[in-house]
Amino acid sequence: MRQLQLVAFGEPSEVIELNTVSEPLLGQDDVLVSMEAAPINPSDFLLVRGMYGVRPAFPFSVGAEGVGRVTQTGSKVDVALQGKRVLILPTLEQGTWADQVVVPVRNLVPMSDEADPLQLSMIGINPVTAYLLLNRYVSLMPGDWIGQTAANSAMGQYIIALAKLAGVKTLNVVRREDAAEQVRQWGGDRVVQQGDNLHKDIEEALNGKKLSLVLDNVGGTPVGELAKSLKTGGSTVVYAVLSGQFPAISPKDLIYRDLSLHGFWLMNWIRNAPRTEIQEIYQKLGDLVADGSLYAAMEHVYPLEQFKEAFTRSLRSHRGGKILFQFGAH
Repeated sequence: MRQLQLVAFGEPSEVIELNTVSEPLLGQDDVLVSMEAAPINPSDFLLVRGMYGVRPAFPFSVGAEGVGRVTQTGSKVDVALQGKRVLILPTLEQGTWADQVVVPVRNLVPMSDEADPLQLSMIGINPVTAYLLLNRYVSLMPGDWIGQTAANSAMGQYIIALAKLAGVKTLNVVRREDAAEQVRQWGGDRVVQQGDNLHKDIEEALNGKKLSLVLDNVGGTPVGELAKSLKTGGSTVVYAVLSGQFPAISPKDLIYRDLSLHGFWLMNWIRNAPRTEIQEIYQKLGDLVADGSLYAAMEHVYPLEQFKEAFTRSLRSHRGGKILFQFGAH
């Protein structure tokens, strides 16, 4: 079986190798999964560069999420899983950028045969993060407003889609006009561009309304400008810091308007949530993919051997969608 392996921390194309490894013996609680699709995420590159919350030993099989079909089961695994499509949870205990993966059965969730495997492969990280961000911190009601930064990202698209399904309105901050147009096409209710007049533009877009929740993956000043428009008692949740800058939220706002600032890392939820909750939420998201309610824009798919081209394209700042690996028939 072939897998992409990290051999040192550094730039992805320089420190990841495509290696053929002997097929390991299945443990009694393991399954062998023949991969169908696996996306490339910014968090993968953070791990590769040694900047993530997990620092693995080398060589390390990379790729956090994906879908495939069970082709072999361990002695204690229900044989009914044989041939089933499964989502691999992003626990980083197994690398998904591989033809085949040995996975503990606890890290699998059965998925629909009706859904597009490329779209299903992407629900392990971004859609479940979006779902939890929208449901854990404030009780959003139909008609409420939320704000988000980097709204033209795949995460932004999922947040817009899930908010719309709940009747929640979105105020979306982007950096460029072409990104703004993309967000409008996804159904974003209001879109504003970063700039010197960001706060004024946010206030005009809201037209007297207040935000209940702000979701941020950038850090720095944009999230602080959104936070100024939070209602008293509102919350900001930071789930990534692409700029490397601390969210610039006024301490006075935190104190006098009773605002809350939270950090969210999906790994903590996967480690601590009940198995029934994990399976229920992932299957709910899988059903939304199957009926077409939930999807992310895709720019290109690559076979595993073209991994360097895939990395180069994925690292471009102006992309039109996600980059994925696809396995088997194209």
